[in-house]
Amino acid sequence: MSKKRSRETETDALRQGRLASLVRKPATWVVGVILVALGATFSSGLQSLFAGLLPDGWSEPGSGIKVVDVRRKPLSGPVLIPQTESVTFSDQTDAREKVNDPEWEAQHEWYAAGRITWEVTLIGRHSDPVVITDLRPSRTGACTEMIRQGTVVDDVPQGEGKKIELTTAIDAEVPELTSVDDGSAYFDGGTVTLAKGETVVISIQATSAGPTCQWVLEADYVDHGKRETMTIEAPGDRPFGITGSSEGNPYQLTWSIVCDQAMTPEDWAARKKDPDYCPT
Repeated sequence: MSKKRSRETETDALRQGRLASLVRKPATWVVGVILVALGATFSSGLQSLFAGLLPDGWSEPGSGIKVVDVRRKPLSGPVLIPQTESVTFSDQTDAREKVNDPEWEAQHEWYAAGRITWEVTLIGRHSDPVVITDLRPSRTGACTEMIRQGTVVDDVPQGEGKKIELTTAIDAEVPELTSVDDGSAYFDGGTVTLAKGETVVISIQATSAGPTCQWVLEADYVDHGKRETMTIEAPGDRPFGITGSSEGNPYQLTWSIVCDQAMTPEDWAARKKDPDYCPT
């Protein structure tokens, strides 16, 4: 074979190799795209399959219970503000409105004096019902002496609507929640179940015969078969506070329902002599 013929053969072979290479590369790319598409479709199908097998709301993040509101029930007992200089009220109406405002509560130091009713509103977040198995008061520290100085806003009780009504003596050796109706331990065998979007209001009356105590609520619940615990606090993410009610109104100032002006201990002494007396 001549040298010329040999060179022509080599040239043809090179051209065929380049052509085959050009054909293979797009084919490989197309096959890759098809495999990726099939993988995405298969993955999406698996997700849809598993989502169909699991209860609605299974993928919602966070707790199955949301604390919608925590507030002191209006007219549920006296409010004591230890730092008298930190508050100003124009009249009895203004005093009551402020101590019943959750924003005011969150920004000021104050204690229930003797008794208080808290209303805790909870809502279910998961379609798989959440079951509250226990709700208990838990002191955050040792109780101390009764607070005897400060400004008191006298807020008297009133009737309540239909709710889960519980009561607790925070200064007891072991505080527990009992039913207002019969005095039984409410969560001793009882539960509260919340479906998604379902709301319940739990009314808790707390009392202290004298000591000053701070406390929170601990809730045990079952969510998607798993036991969980959450802490419920007062407005401002602080513990609930309560102290005893000192008889005879010895506080520095008392906003009483009987007068539209704050009363001093001297005013109370004058009122004992004259039932119609009010400071001017």
